Amino acid sequence: MSLISRREGLAAALAALMAPSLARAAPAKVSALKVTLLSTMLADTGLGEWGFAAWVEADGRAILFDTGAHPDLVVKNARDLKIDLSKATDVVLSHNHPDHTGGLVSVRKAAMAGDPKALGRAHVGAGIFTARFDKDGKDRNVFATRRGEYEATGGAFVEHDKPAELAPGVWFTGPVPRRNPESNWGKGLSMGSATGPEDNVAEDSALVFDTADGLVVLTGCGHAGIVNICEYARKVVRPAPLLAVIGGLHLYEKPDETVDWTAGKLKAMGLRYLLAAHCTGIEATMRLRQDLGLTRKTAAVGAVGATFTLGQGIYAGDISS
Repeated sequence: MSLISRREGLAAALAALMAPSLARAAPAKVSALKVTLLSTMLADTGLGEWGFAAWVEADGRAILFDTGAHPDLVVKNARDLKIDLSKATDVVLSHNHPDHTGGLVSVRKAAMAGDPKALGRAHVGAGIFTARFDKDGKDRNVFATRRGEYEATGGAFVEHDKPAELAPGVWFTGPVPRRNPESNWGKGLSMGSATGPEDNVAEDSALVFDTADGLVVLTGCGHAGIVNICEYARKVVRPAPLLAVIGGLHLYEKPDETVDWTAGKLKAMGLRYLLAAHCTGIEATMRLRQDLGLTRKTAAVGAVGATFTLGQGIYAGDISS
């Protein structure tokens, strides 16, 4: 056998050995996805509140994202929507604010009736337990108290300081870098001390679903800035177009110029569906729809019971359709 043919044979053998490895290395995709809103201000089914929660079903796995404000509202709305909270082992909390964490202990206890392990693992961004002192030196981060109550049920927190793949194609961002100057948070509290820097909700995190049609981003309040979140998702997961953005974008207080800038950035990333809820604001949502060139079928104000389903799009319900 010549030296050249021997080399060709070795190259072919090496390629054959590497092929399965390369196939396994391909990024996992979510093939079935449904997101149902369980807490927001408008309600088609159940009750509304100033808060946010969503039920996620991805390839047969269920996740609860945020838990609303009032202790029992998510439990009641899930019952009305015939959603079984005991089917989820994991709960994801976008940030520390009580309108997203108020129902944590209640949903855990209610779900435990069906399965003691239900909602027993809570994923959070690093820094969620950090004290937030007001001008009088009082810690306003009530989540520290809720932490103890949740752990007393046997629940455990998983604190993420970087992105993590919770399931194939399902990513938790962890704290999002703030490359763009989006200041989507309230004023008044400081971090670490009464005279410390302003609290920009540094732990704010989102869920990202990698599908063959693009990325789906689920956010609680978007305190990190929805553009920052989406750009980070495309860096961490893959630089795919945005299929859908779901949740609170905290634009209700922002001027038209900021909303227009946000829409321009999202449009450049190819956004096709918008189900904007909670702190996005009705007026801001309508302006985003217009700027993005979307329609009432592809961009809507989210209500309790509204859904986004992969391959079908948005079901807004009656009140916001």
